[in-house]
Amino acid sequence: MHKLISSEPYAQQIFKVVNGKVIKATLVIKGTEVFSSDEYTGEIALKALMTGAITRTVVNVALDEATEADLIAAKNAAPAKTHDIDTLIKFVRATKDAEAQAAERPLRVEIANASDFAEKDTVLRVERDQSGKLTGAVAHKI
Repeated sequence: MHKLISSEPYAQQIFKVVNGKVIKATLVIKGTEVFSSDEYTGEIALKALMTGAITRTVVNVALDEATEADLIAAKNAAPAKTHDIDTLIKFVRATKDAEAQAAERPLRVEIANASDFAEKDTVLRVERDQSGKLTGAVAHKI
């Protein structure tokens, strides 16, 4: 086999803040390779390629929410981007802390105009666990 054209595969990770989340985009481009069975056929193929066309390279882009571990790994892989990645790590930690504080605060609902309800009206009290998942509900006649 005679290699006529070859390009190296390429991969890159990009981190961006989108709607309060750090998003990790992984770009992978698979290299292109063109072979011929022998030298004579290869010369013919090269001439044809010079006057013809080659299909596009395969490109895959994957988007996912970046974790702190993803950012630390990216910082180790690209020391030149340490400052930018440290900023994103601080952002992820602050977001995580804010979510934890919000989960600790219970939701309280009060009926300000309870006297306006007729006695046949019913109010529903819902109970949730720490993650916000519904765990129970109690109906009260007022």
